[in-house]
Amino acid sequence: MPDRHQQEKEQFRRLFGQRGFDRFEERFRILESFLTLEGHVSLARIADQVRQDGLRVDNEFLQQCMDQLCRFGFASQVVFDRDETMLYEHRHLGVHHDHMICTKCGVIIEFNDDALEDLQEKLAAEYGFFMLQHKMEIYGLCGQCMAQRDDLISLSRARIGERVEIVNVAAGRKMQMRFASMGLRTGIIVEIISNAVGGQIVIASDCNRLILCAGMAAKIWVRPEKRSEGAPKDGTGGALLPFFNESLPIFRMTPGRQGSVARVNGGHFSRRRLGKMGFHPGVVVRVINNSPSSDSIEVMVRGHRFSLSEKDASKIFVENITP
Repeated sequence: MPDRHQQEKEQFRRLFGQRGFDRFEERFRILESFLTLEGHVSLARIADQVRQDGLRVDNEFLQQCMDQLCRFGFASQVVFDRDETMLYEHRHLGVHHDHMICTKCGVIIEFNDDALEDLQEKLAAEYGFFMLQHKMEIYGLCGQCMAQRDDLISLSRARIGERVEIVNVAAGRKMQMRFASMGLRTGIIVEIISNAVGGQIVIASDCNRLILCAGMAAKIWVRPEKRSEGAPKDGTGGALLPFFNESLPIFRMTPGRQGSVARVNGGHFSRRRLGKMGFHPGVVVRVINNSPSSDSIEVMVRGHRFSLSEKDASKIFVENITP
């Protein structure tokens, strides 16, 4: 990489010197600062690096220089759908890559696949299309963000574009009947169309679009749709993209099984009330009775029996589960 950067500097001196740009040395130092930055960086980040390198220029001149670097092929501008911020990256001649963008943390992963490149050229040829340039952007969740997710999440926490399976509806019978009338029942796969924070969520089920308020979506518990791809390159080996963490809401445990409390969700008062009953992280809890026809689940914690409503049971997550 240092040799390639040196080559870039030499070509810059030749091209910009031939055209007689003013403030040549300042422009050259901006290129040097930009080359020290890796990945995808904003104009503000470049400005910070320029100042750290001891050069004082105004933002208008810096913007002009970056536009020129893009025009002469030393840099590329990229804008991703996640937040539409203009970013810059190095443009090394003869080197192409595509991008994966995490919609949660924003990490950008560069990748290149020769087989994929060949396939794109083949498809273009089959359609009689002469391809000049192309780009691929894959949006989803990175491995680190996936590892922080739970085995189940509420529908309100699902990301746009995800396809998820409904596992449970933590609601009373009237609300369950309302969901059923909308075609939302356990085992159904739904796709997240849009998910405005604190507002409505739009989903697709069996080619039908449905709009749910945040409160309704929070009552529906989902997991990712099972997939059949091969093992991922990160070595996890799974054919299923999970909401990891190996923890389950207690209402999914069958009678006789036990595990330790991983966490208790909900508001302050709910967590305090359940805490007084003994549900604290690390405490062992055992399921005594969990009938599908009942609206409650009976558990044993610290030698005491409690009957939990579906609402309370959906807030208690258990890990290290054993028969």
